[in-house]
Amino acid sequence: MVLSCTAIPALKKQIQAAGVAGITPDHFKGPPNAAQLLSYAAVYQESLARMVVITLFSYFEAYVQGLLAEIVEFHGGATKFQATADKRAKSFVANSSQSIIDAKRKLQEPAKGAKIESYKKQSAVLVKQGFRFPSELLAPYGVRNLIRKAKPKGSKAFEIPELLRDALCFPLSTQDDARLDSIRDTRNKIAHGKAGPISLVEALTIGKDLRDISAKVDKHAVEHFFVLEAFA
Repeated sequence: MVLSCTAIPALKKQIQAAGVAGITPDHFKGPPNAAQLLSYAAVYQESLARMVVITLFSYFEAYVQGLLAEIVEFHGGATKFQATADKRAKSFVANSSQSIIDAKRKLQEPAKGAKIESYKKQSAVLVKQGFRFPSELLAPYGVRNLIRKAKPKGSKAFEIPELLRDALCFPLSTQDDARLDSIRDTRNKIAHGKAGPISLVEALTIGKDLRDISAKVDKHAVEHFFVLEAFA
């Protein structure tokens, strides 16, 4: 990009001063067409901006997919990661001491307002003894879906906010969520030739925003998902 922003203004000056004499382009045969080159140069920043947006969003998509794949590999690969999740869930189901059974029985009924304090008390007993509630026992299913999404072409761009928020428990702000949707929409319009004018400054701002979101996601993922679990 720096090269383009340096070379094209210099080319315009040379053509305006001395024409195309002495200019030999790479990969194109025949003498350059001065009028054509100047017409391209007049809008080069917008053309460059469109390519920058396409490229940056592709990098962001690759980053998210790569992060999911790296998590899976950190835990021993798809087969081992899934086996670990299955084993842990089954061990929690099998852990049914009498005190757990007694406390659990008092929670196996439709909730009644008059028993809220009792429910809290019995829940605390279960938590203290390592009981896993239904939502936690669904973890193996979540791991299976994550493994599928981590495969090449396993997910789509529109799924990125959902993957960050629901799969990785990342606290995606309303502002960042809306920004990702806006950037993806801009990328799609460019790809389909329907985008309006876009400046190089706007494209670079998109790059900064994607980089900032990626940095926050990366910090969150390292903190919570790169923790050895196979020995637990």
